[in-house]
Amino acid sequence: LLRIYGGSRKKESSAISLSAMNALISACGRGGRPDISLRILNEMESAYGVMPNRRSYRCAIIVCNQAEHERRRQIRRRHDRELALESEKGANRPGEALLENSAFADDSDFQWWECALSLLRRMQEAGLTPDVQIYSSAISACEAAGQWQRALGVLQSMMKTKTLGEASPPNLYCFNAAISACEKGGAWLEALELYERMLEDGGDVKPNFISLNSLLVALDKAGQKELAQSKYDEGRLNKIVSPWKKTTSSDGNEPIWAMDLHNFSGAMAKAAIRSIMENLLSSMRPVHDISKDLIIIVGKGKGSENNKVVLFPTVKRVLEEDYSIEAVIDPSNSGRLVLKSNTLQSVVNSRKWR
Repeated sequence: LLRIYGGSRKKESSAISLSAMNALISACGRGGRPDISLRILNEMESAYGVMPNRRSYRCAIIVCNQAEHERRRQIRRRHDRELALESEKGANRPGEALLENSAFADDSDFQWWECALSLLRRMQEAGLTPDVQIYSSAISACEAAGQWQRALGVLQSMMKTKTLGEASPPNLYCFNAAISACEKGGAWLEALELYERMLEDGGDVKPNFISLNSLLVALDKAGQKELAQSKYDEGRLNKIVSPWKKTTSSDGNEPIWAMDLHNFSGAMAKAAIRSIMENLLSSMRPVHDISKDLIIIVGKGKGSENNKVVLFPTVKRVLEEDYSIEAVIDPSNSGRLVLKSNTLQSVVNSRKWR
């Protein structure tokens, strides 16, 4: 249809408008054909006599970002299938080694994050100034690929243009994508630096739940247990995160406050459990009445990729290994763990001397 109605450069004017071309770029991306989106952008001037504008590049870079995220999802699904097959065959190889040596080693797939950065440079060379959405999409594409150095490079260039008054300052999405890129790349020091910068700058951009969650995952992967705990407690005091939710008891007859962790990462859930247990074992004002059962909502894995149960084993392991507490599954709701009041009282009374 584009070739039929779009006309050609030989005609005095194209039969298709710039806004229609931009809409086509976005539509092809949403339809799972980012390659066609890029072909349209590349042929706009030569084939149709339409000069791309900033919106054209914005649409194309957003398409590249979406394609990179989809590519990574497909890689993870391929990993899961390979691991399942190896498990069925009774292979002795560790799953982590298989993960590293299979799909992630496949470099034949197109790198959409590189394409996003290339388009960003190209539009600047054409005299077009990127806006916040363009920058954030480029950072997000780098984040999906774990290219933390490139993500930080884009963020830094964005800050430089801000000081020159050429663009809007980075927004929360830009910072969160950069922190997540550092987490994926194992750059926990850089993730911490970005998080601290958001806290200290005193501007409108402040860390939120996503910022803290990504930081805690980075610190947990690096084995920075104490630092992760400190940042979680700081975030709780700053009201960035709160684990408490009003719900009903197991029999549904009594309103209670429960720990709701089902939106937490494993790293944040571990910090939340340690935070409340250390509170109960200290001389501080307790955040929970140990004469009552403590309900911990961990979910059933429905919100996780491939419906994997993630938080249940993580929380159970922390309680058992760090505090010698056995949590039981709520018989009326398998997405809840219950710490019985008599168990809590026994642990608190025996260890409060600490």
